[in-house]
Amino acid sequence: MKPILKTLMIAGGLLIGHGALALEGIESEEALLKEVSSSYMLDGIVEAELRTTISAQTSGIVKAVNFDVDDFVKKNQIVVLIDNTQQQASYQQAIAAEKEARARLKEAELEYDRVEKVYAKKVVPKASFDKAAAALASAKARLESAKAALSKARESLEYTRVRAPFSGVLTQRLVEVGETVNVGTQLVSGVSLERLRVRTHVPQSIYQAVRDHQRAIVVTEDSEIVSRDMTFFPFADPLSHSFELRVRIPLTETGLRPGMFVKVAMEVSREEKTVIPFNSVAFRGEVTGVYVLEGDTLHFRHVRLGRRLADNEVVVLAGINVGDQVVTDPVAAAITIKQAKSE
Repeated sequence: MKPILKTLMIAGGLLIGHGALALEGIESEEALLKEVSSSYMLDGIVEAELRTTISAQTSGIVKAVNFDVDDFVKKNQIVVLIDNTQQQASYQQAIAAEKEARARLKEAELEYDRVEKVYAKKVVPKASFDKAAAALASAKARLESAKAALSKARESLEYTRVRAPFSGVLTQRLVEVGETVNVGTQLVSGVSLERLRVRTHVPQSIYQAVRDHQRAIVVTEDSEIVSRDMTFFPFADPLSHSFELRVRIPLTETGLRPGMFVKVAMEVSREEKTVIPFNSVAFRGEVTGVYVLEGDTLHFRHVRLGRRLADNEVVVLAGINVGDQVVTDPVAAAITIKQAKSE
């Protein structure tokens, strides 16, 4: 028994830095009590929150289509150009009509001022004053009508330059140069890559737990995206008895694209668990354990593990207590004990 005790004490001494061998740099970490969430994994499809099909709001012949399918378009860039000959003529006519209405109003104002002055001196009858006032009101109304017509003509002219309502990618090109379009004719379709969401379906059995926690992790091949921004549908599908759920993805560069398949981990519970570094676990056939420092001694303990967590951590269900010092390099610990035994 004495040699064994001596071996463990030497090994422990090396681990805590009192020895002179190269292995004295081996480190340990404390087993911690950490709040750990339990999740239910679901399948999800990435889709664009902003997607639209742009239709013509005026008539004419398509003069140019500036982008093709899969092209990136910035907000307000001109996507389709419609021949504006007719709209330009209407616009110029409206400008002229508005100028004429202003001139008529100016005349009516001058006439009203003149008649008002002489009417105050009782030089002209009230009928003349009333006529001048009516002419002024009519001139003002004509100017307002001319302004409205000009605004409409300007808007119609602008409709010939079809602009992107948001930045995104063109998904469909529905017209070609030379085609005649009317109001309502579909021109192009597109989606935004800036505002994405994941659509999934939550089983009835966990629906309430998912609603209570409202925390989702979108799992891709190389990243995990946490979101608490989600929309729950208040009714279940009568066939699958599941609820549709939309999880919004934060506005960051994620590499996700509409139509991609992803996994969504929905949190259903949260409780405190004992956690240790995953790289401290030694797997030896059917035996799973860790090396634990207790004072100046080093022990190998059998453990029962739970699920692996992010940040190189794993839940321990049995074998380790909170506060135990766990060696982070089990290979080096085994070599230390072997060297100590050979002395």
